[in-house]
Amino acid sequence: MGRSQTWVRGEDGTGPGEAIYSQPPIGSPSRCAPGEGGSTSTQPTIGDRIPTYIKGFDERLGGGIPRGHIVLVSGPPGSLKSSFVYRICHNESQRTGATGLYLSMEQSRESLQSQMKALGMDPAKAKGVHVIDVRSLRRELEEMREQPRWLLGLRRQLARYKEEIGCDLLVVDSLDALYALTPFENPRNEIFQFFEELRDLGATCYLVSEISRDSTRFAKYGVEEFLSDTIVHFRLREVDVGLTTSVRRYVGVVKMRGVDHDLDYWPLLVEGGNFEVVSE
Repeated sequence: MGRSQTWVRGEDGTGPGEAIYSQPPIGSPSRCAPGEGGSTSTQPTIGDRIPTYIKGFDERLGGGIPRGHIVLVSGPPGSLKSSFVYRICHNESQRTGATGLYLSMEQSRESLQSQMKALGMDPAKAKGVHVIDVRSLRRELEEMREQPRWLLGLRRQLARYKEEIGCDLLVVDSLDALYALTPFENPRNEIFQFFEELRDLGATCYLVSEISRDSTRFAKYGVEEFLSDTIVHFRLREVDVGLTTSVRRYVGVVKMRGVDHDLDYWPLLVEGGNFEVVSE
C-alpha cells in the first residue's frame, strides 16, 4: 500500500519543493512494495542483514537491516534512538567482532557509556565499539585545520578512522548537532556530497535525527529522507491508563530500499536491558 505525498517548498521558499510522505497511522496494516523508493533488486538474505536486536522486530524485517545501508534513525527526545543504535554496535561487536565507530556530537564519551551501562551494556565487553565525542573530534579537526568546515573535515577524518581502526558500523549522533557546527552555503548539495562519501566508506551507517512529535519530516532538511536507504522511526504516544496518562514508545520502518517490508508501528518495551516489540 503506497504512502500519500505532500509537496512542500524548499527551506528558503524557493525551488520545486520535495515530496514528503505522510506517516502511516500507528498499527495500520500495510506493506511497502519491493521497488518503492529504490531498487527492484532481489531481497537481501538473512546473511546480508544486520539485526536490530529488538525481539520480534527482526523477524518482521526478514532478519534486520541490509548491510551497507545508510539508515536514518528518527524520533523525538526520549524515544531511545541513541540506545537503539549503540545497542546494535555493542551486540555486533560481541557477536561478530565488528568494529563500530560511534560519533557522539552531543554527549561526552563518559556520559554516553554510563547511560548504556545502565541499560545493561558494559562497554568493556564490546572492545570493537569506539566512542569519539565532540571534544575529541574538535581537537582532531583543529589539528587538520578544517574548522569551521566541519562537514569537510569529518569526511576526511572518517577515512582516517577507517584506515587506522576499521569501520564496519558508523553512527553519527546526531545530524542536528553536526549541522549546528556546519556553516552551510548550499545545504542540499553539501548533504548529498556527505552521503556519497559515507557510501564510499563501505560501512553500514546510522544517522540519528532529532525531530518533534508532530514533525512531517524525518530530518531537518528533508533531503536526508531520499538519500537514506532505510528510515527507522520512533514515536511517542500518550495513552490514558486509569486516572493517569502514560507515554508509550513505538517503532516502525518507514522505508527500506529494495525490500518488501511492513509499514506497521509496533509498541516497544524495554525491560532489564532487553528490547522487544509486542502486539497491542
